[in-house]
Amino acid sequence: MSDDVDADKLAAGADKPAVSPVQPAKAPHEVFSSGERLVSIASPILLLLAWELSARAHLIDVRILPAPSVVLATIWELLREGQLAGDVRDTVVRFLIGLVFGVVPGVFIGATMGLFRWPRAALGPLVAMLYNVPRIALFPLVLILVGLNEFSNELMIALGPFFTMLITTMGAVMNVEPAYRDVARNFNTGTRHLYTLVVLPAITPALMDGLRLSLGLALLGTITVEFLVGDSGLGHLIWNSWTVLSLKQSMAGLIVATIVGAFFYASLSWLERLLIPWR
Repeated sequence: MSDDVDADKLAAGADKPAVSPVQPAKAPHEVFSSGERLVSIASPILLLLAWELSARAHLIDVRILPAPSVVLATIWELLREGQLAGDVRDTVVRFLIGLVFGVVPGVFIGATMGLFRWPRAALGPLVAMLYNVPRIALFPLVLILVGLNEFSNELMIALGPFFTMLITTMGAVMNVEPAYRDVARNFNTGTRHLYTLVVLPAITPALMDGLRLSLGLALLGTITVEFLVGDSGLGHLIWNSWTVLSLKQSMAGLIVATIVGAFFYASLSWLERLLIPWR
């Protein structure tokens, strides 16, 4: 009897369309609602408006913190004179060179330390010691070893991104599922392909997070170096203007540096959506 019932169920099931397995949902990009977009646009505008109104109402000392309208007029004046464009160019060039000098070796050494135990044992203590040393304290040593030139400036800028990417990459590689590496070794995957085809795709989301931190550190290092020894750039503009108490020019340089940082941060977000659309 039970066999007849089971046969009937199977026959009935054969007449029904096959049920497809559950399809994995596509991970959408983070899409903001119209209200969230409005808040994102309104928040900096409201901050500038509050700043402007406070300056006009003399709630803040405009000699120390000029109104945004005064700062924007100063930016326009510097652009017309041609000084600001050159300072932005020099800062961006130093920033990008220092970022590349720090990120590329940081990722490679970090991946090597994450993959292999001997490099991790040899370099781990050195990284732990040097990472905690303030970057500015290493500047005299860099000047003695390299000399006072543009390369020493770029080397100082690279130190922040280097250690950030090294530690981020090493941690990400060590958290990769061991099965991935085991399968690669079973197929006799060479070291170069292990880096490029197994490790890098697996740690790309972590690398993007490390790059976000590195952007801020590289820009911070750039402005700091230009404070100390630069003869051009936004940091030089900010510091020189402050020393002669031209605070509206100093604030103009600070605002432009903020815009530069925001531009590169937005560019990195666009690159992340391109490289890892599932995130």
